[in-house]
Amino acid sequence: MQLHHPSCTLSPFGNVPVTKFIISCSLVLFLSSCAEREDPLEGSWKIPGKEVILEFRNDGSVSRSIASKTTTRTYRRDAEGNLFLDLGKGERLAELSGSGKELTLNGNGNTRLLFLRKQTAARVDSAQAIFNMGFDIRDCDSSISLYSTVISLLKAIPSEKGHLARAYNNRGICEEKNGNLEAAIADYDKAIALDPDLDIAYGNRAWLYESIGMKDKAASDYRKAAELGYRPAIYWIEQQKELEDEKPGLEE
Repeated sequence: MQLHHPSCTLSPFGNVPVTKFIISCSLVLFLSSCAEREDPLEGSWKIPGKEVILEFRNDGSVSRSIASKTTTRTYRRDAEGNLFLDLGKGERLAELSGSGKELTLNGNGNTRLLFLRKQTAARVDSAQAIFNMGFDIRDCDSSISLYSTVISLLKAIPSEKGHLARAYNNRGICEEKNGNLEAAIADYDKAIALDPDLDIAYGNRAWLYESIGMKDKAASDYRKAAELGYRPAIYWIEQQKELEDEKPGLEE
């Protein structure tokens, strides 16, 4: 039995689980010292999709801007080269990624705030706007072009793997609708490689496999999608069980 194509529902950009960003009046940064002359923190950092910016300067000052309000404090390093930042109400912890491109700060409770270089965050913001255009538009050729732009913007940003996977998934849907089945499978493959828990990508690839007679691969993907909670795949599994139960038994 072949299901109605599960990919009729595209994967939206905002479906990636993200931490709710809550900015505390105080933050502490803790990171390993850098052997380079220029501090890797210098410059502007921004939370993608939020008007929250940290600006580190080489004179030891740091400013935090939330919308139009800006406060300025200082940051320091201890004898081991670790960095500490206090924006007014005590010090808190943060980590700089090995690439120096992502800054994760501890906020209130279990909240963790992800900052990217301001220019990189702007790329993410642009990618989201373009993704939404691709999601809303009704023309597959235009959607493919838009999703391809999103992919080029997000490819080199480690924290954006989830959104990148959704761009590949949605482009794959459009490629499939245009009859480019090899390109569609390649995009579903990339989506799954980036986000192994993206249930809809397994479901979409399963439907495509089933439509071209690759039933074993289809069944494997349906089972995986069902394990991840994808309702159309769960329905497919249930239908297969019913069909098996309806088969007549062997007569002795």
